[in-house]
Amino acid sequence: MRTSSIKVTSRGEGMEEALEETEKLGREAELTDKELFHLRLLAEELFGTMRSIAGDVAADYLVEQEGKAFRINLVSKVELTLEMKQRFISAASNGENEAGKGFMGMIRDIIGTVLLPSETGPNMLSLGLASLGSPTGYGADNTYTWSMVNYVNGVKASREPEAQDAWERLERSIVASIADDVKVYIRGTEVKIIISKEF
Repeated sequence: MRTSSIKVTSRGEGMEEALEETEKLGREAELTDKELFHLRLLAEELFGTMRSIAGDVAADYLVEQEGKAFRINLVSKVELTLEMKQRFISAASNGENEAGKGFMGMIRDIIGTVLLPSETGPNMLSLGLASLGSPTGYGADNTYTWSMVNYVNGVKASREPEAQDAWERLERSIVASIADDVKVYIRGTEVKIIISKEF
């Protein structure tokens, strides 16, 4: 089962419809009230990440369901200009960008960093521990891939001093505490985020 594909924007258009369709799918799967609440929270957190990316962004949203296993998909073309990136870096450097300190903020940071235009291709600014456990970042088809499961394993195994901060960020995160995995795929300007959860 799956919801229909719903167009959502960083201005909030389509999001309420998307949340209603998500809950409807959850009810049809006979989720408990608590499970429905968690499913909705995951979708809301995903929308929050989308809204935090500078500029107007539109995306296709759909949820796939098999039994009590759910995959929340958000696919977007993100044309991140250098000016948008500079505003983003400026906000982060002077402390205005508090969201960047959280887990989903880190995912937003990864997207912004990979998409930053440069003359030599994607400019991988320092992602610090965000790259831990990443399957080498870029694959043979030039798709950048990131996985929360690999990241968690990398943080656990790391002896770097920053690993403690990364672990605390994971412990504070709603998404990290509820989701089974979060995957990010970036190819060209297409960004796909998939949150997986089996209840």
